[in-house]
Amino acid sequence: MDDSSKQKAVPEKVVQLMVDDIFRKNGVKPEQVKKNISDEQKQMLKEMVDDLKTQVEQFSEKQKNTNQSSE
Repeated sequence: MDDSSKQKAVPEKVVQLMVDDIFRKNGVKPEQVKKNISDEQKQMLKEMVDDLKTQVEQFSEKQKNTNQSSE
């Protein structure tokens, strides 16, 4: 796995972890959500996940740049 695909996998794992944690805290099973969600809600969730991915990537990049500049 090269560095770019490794970096992309990390934010996806963070997002998945956050979503799973939110579901668990609220007693929601992913199977239930998939059956009872409207198309509008699906789109909203996709947009939210994309936004979270972008934020995590920006944060990761900022941390990477901060670490490089301090070395």
